[in-house]
Amino acid sequence: MSTPALRGTVALIGCGAMGAALGQRLLARGWRLRVYNRSVGKTQPLSAAGASVHDSPRSAIDGAHWVLSVLTDSAALRAVLMGAEGVLAAPARGRCLIDLGTHFPAELVPLAAEAASRGWPLVEAPVTGSVHDASHGTLNFLVGGAAADVAWARPMLEALGRALFHLGPVGAGNTAKLALNLLVGLMAGGLGEAIALLRAHGLDVARFLVALDGSGLASPLYRRLGQRYLDGDHAPRFSLANLEKDLGWARRHAEASGLAPRLAPVLCDLLAQLPAEAKPLDYSALIRHLAARASVMAGVGSGE
Repeated sequence: MSTPALRGTVALIGCGAMGAALGQRLLARGWRLRVYNRSVGKTQPLSAAGASVHDSPRSAIDGAHWVLSVLTDSAALRAVLMGAEGVLAAPARGRCLIDLGTHFPAELVPLAAEAASRGWPLVEAPVTGSVHDASHGTLNFLVGGAAADVAWARPMLEALGRALFHLGPVGAGNTAKLALNLLVGLMAGGLGEAIALLRAHGLDVARFLVALDGSGLASPLYRRLGQRYLDGDHAPRFSLANLEKDLGWARRHAEASGLAPRLAPVLCDLLAQLPAEAKPLDYSALIRHLAARASVMAGVGSGE
């Protein structure tokens, strides 16, 4: 399987926030881009930047050297793969499908096997990072797939991000992504409860975050989430709805693996109780939700 030359034509299927950011980066760096999205309106910014918009996945991949998908789940991926106008209806001609979305592994693995049986090997490469990272080429990729397929996909992934980690066959990448997002949920929830305790005692959250930066627990994630809390900035980068979805998958995946998770169910229950209007917000809003339950108690714990 030969790898196509860089600066060729890329087909991008899925033009949500992450897909659009990746598409804009490719266009800015001189790639030709062919795009498909079920909701055509989401393709307009990429069209204005020079991408060609197509009315089916099959049309979008026609003539493309590389095929990328950035979709919400395996049901959405199945929808663009199957049918007379799906990706699998076209000959692969030595190409792989590089999927950058987050999936429930038990759904992705059989779908990848079906695609491979029809000539389209799938390389999963869920991202670690934000839309900002996608725009600046600083994403990392948690990769699953056959070694030869990953070698084929490597130049594209290296063009899109900073590093890739090949962790095993298809399913390994998304298992790692769910494990990572479980940590994200735990860190956000833990910071929220820590800030609630600070507020209950009337302590300065900003000064605490500075102290945290100088401790062994210093983390860029704590710093970003804490600053968003202080600024009241919960514009969605990674929504509470997506965190809830991924933590539900992490819980199910752990249980299907013979484990008895203790913390994931607590987080899932906590997120399920959030009001519907909170779900589209950035997951930093979880901190606001937890901290809002605290009331300042002047003098508590002062020894008086």
